[in-house]
Amino acid sequence: MSRGRPLPVASFRRASFVATLYFAGLWVALAEAHRYRGALFVLGAGLLLGTVVFRSGGVSRRGRQGVGESKPSAEPEPSHDRVEVSSARPELPERQRARFLGALGHELRNPLNSVTGFSDMLLGRVDGELNGEQERSVRTIRAAAERLLRLVSTVVDQAKLEAGTLRLQPQWVAPKDLISEAIEFVRSRAEGASVVGAVSEGLPRVFVDRQRTVHALVSLAVLVMRSSETDVSFRVGPPRRDQVGKGFVQFDLMTSINDSTAATLTVVERLQRPLSRSDALGLEVAVARRVIEAQGGRMWTEAGTAGSLRVCMTLPTSSV
Repeated sequence: MSRGRPLPVASFRRASFVATLYFAGLWVALAEAHRYRGALFVLGAGLLLGTVVFRSGGVSRRGRQGVGESKPSAEPEPSHDRVEVSSARPELPERQRARFLGALGHELRNPLNSVTGFSDMLLGRVDGELNGEQERSVRTIRAAAERLLRLVSTVVDQAKLEAGTLRLQPQWVAPKDLISEAIEFVRSRAEGASVVGAVSEGLPRVFVDRQRTVHALVSLAVLVMRSSETDVSFRVGPPRRDQVGKGFVQFDLMTSINDSTAATLTVVERLQRPLSRSDALGLEVAVARRVIEAQGGRMWTEAGTAGSLRVCMTLPTSSV
């Protein structure tokens, strides 16, 4: 049956060919007899018949191509097909981990914020006076909650840094405000430690992520305190310019130590390889360094005279 289907088309072509010859002969005869109207009519009919034959041939050729095997096309795939393929690709493990830890961190921050909030209410004597023992207990609870909040933020930031999805939220901040907040956090983590700060007058503001920069200062201060086992002091000197002419403000964490060599080596090692030890401080220092560098700053250590140690951190500023 499939072989008999093209026969009507072939018969139609033969009949059309014979009719074309007939119309051509008739047109020649009418033209020689000077019957021009009839000749024009015959010419139009012949052209119409030729057009029909040509279209029927094109349809039959397309039909045979559709029945046969299709040839591979060199044309590119439509754009929507490419979009569907790319959207179907699996998510990278680093991004999955960062997204999971981000959701987990959000769930952990809510109860911890409640703990710090109610602790502040108790310390504010909203529900009545507290005796000395009760106040110390509430302060311990609040310090532990703050510590957990910073640790959760550090873990989430580390995962986002590895996945390349960390988004900083910079704003203009005065260096004095950064130092004040850092000192308050350090005192809450190391009760009884002496932490002081000195800031030059008239310093320009820095354009940084305020919360993460404060956490970086706190991490460096805790690193110095644990390495030296002495008190620390913050100092921010006058703004300067680097070799390429960009202005920066330098933050110094200074301490006096007994064994300067051992303490200096410890701090240098922790700054260069902060994740060499499996502790939370190493993770905090690693995140602090990457956050500072992402904001155009840098960190290093300097050993001074008379058993002094200094950890330096710079942040760029718009003016000097």
